[in-house]
Amino acid sequence: MSIPEEPTLASRRIYQGRVVGLRIDTVRLPNGDTSDREIVEHGSSIVVVPIDDQGRILMVRQYRKAIEQALLELPAGGMDPGETPEGAALREMQEETGFLPRKLEALGGFYSAPGFCQEYLHLFLATDLTPSKLAHDHDENIEVEPVTWDQAMAMLDSNEIRDAKSVAGLLRVFARNKS
Repeated sequence: MSIPEEPTLASRRIYQGRVVGLRIDTVRLPNGDTSDREIVEHGSSIVVVPIDDQGRILMVRQYRKAIEQALLELPAGGMDPGETPEGAALREMQEETGFLPRKLEALGGFYSAPGFCQEYLHLFLATDLTPSKLAHDHDENIEVEPVTWDQAMAMLDSNEIRDAKSVAGLLRVFARNKS
């Protein structure tokens, strides 16, 4: 079965910020009606599953204002203009964990919330880590927390790890390592 597209009839920008933009697209539905689609514009990002020499996952805890909570997450971040996904992954690893991977393996990717957002996340596995720190962004307050695979799976089960990119990244690497 083929799902019909929704041609855009009109588009208007509502907001443009430093990180995201918001536009409303008026689309034609397959039945001929029209509808408005609210679209969050966010560039591509990266997410990394870093494994240290003890087999632990280097996760980061940081406060997320949108939900008024600190979350335990995989290192991640946006891509700078002209930056490759690999380059962004190396930079974010240094900024958020203080390590540079000697081995970086691309594992595909996924959309964060395709019902309303354009953001695509490139997923990487980072191993053979060496200390190499870059200053993190001035508005980030990050703590590195190494966790074992057993701890990570228990944290998924208990809902302590609950952001989509971390859940998806951990499960993809876990499934890959089991096969």
